[in-house]
Order: sequence, then structure tokens, then C-alpha cells
Amino acid sequence: MDTDKLKAAIEESLQKFWADRSIEVDKDSESIDDFIDELDSLTAVDALIDIETITGMEIPEGSVIRRGGYDSKKQFIEHLTTRVLKYVQEQTK
Repeated sequence: MDTDKLKAAIEESLQKFWADRSIEVDKDSESIDDFIDELDSLTAVDALIDIETITGMEIPEGSVIRRGGYDSKKQFIEHLTTRVLKYVQEQTK
């Protein structure tokens, strides 16, 4: 699979994962909820199940998942896609 197709497949998977699992937080609130990430890092690890199927390799979560979680869908998709692609490229050299 070429890099562009791999990237598109990963992004599509992550978009679906985000839609299914993100926590909606009222940003206007002045409560403890203001300090909760919209998608915590433990939940994000589950996204690797589909990513591993797409890439055909086991991805170590400590190498790709952002500690503390993700504040936005854009951050989640961009960060995780970049890290997964980097990992895959390093492993296939």
C-alpha cells in the first residue's frame, strides 16, 4: 500500500473512531469538566486495533499515543496519523 492510501485509510479509521468514542465537553462550563480531554489516552489506544489491521503490523501504543489524551478531533487525527506513519516507515526500512 502506498503512503497516500495508507494515510487516507488511517485518517478515515480515526475519524470514525473519534465520532464513536469522543467525550463531549461543554467548553462554556466552569467546572471540573473544563480539565477533561475530549478523548483520553487510554481510550485512544483502542483506535490502534483498526490501525494495526490497516498497517498489517502491531503498533506499540507508547510510541504513537499522546500522553494525556487529545483536546480535539483535529489534534487526534493529525498527531496519531503522523506518528503511525513514521513508525510504519521506520519498521519497513
